Amino acid sequence: MICNGKFLYKVELVTTADILEFTRTAAKCPYDVTLVNGKHRLNAKSFLGVTLARVSWDDMYVETERDCYFEF
Repeated sequence: MICNGKFLYKVELVTTADILEFTRTAAKCPYDVTLVNGKHRLNAKSFLGVTLARVSWDDMYVETERDCYFEF
């Protein structure tokens, strides 16, 4: 989905292995990768940040300036 010129996809990270794989993939991207939940935003390349978001957020969306659907 495109929102305000940025790509936005819902993600579900169930296990620690999911988070680790997600952050490794995000770290390889040469552009900004952000996790979004309403007005909360954080760097998706941060393992600790993504782990805390998984515990405290109901829904998570990954936001990028480029289409990242097939990378994740």
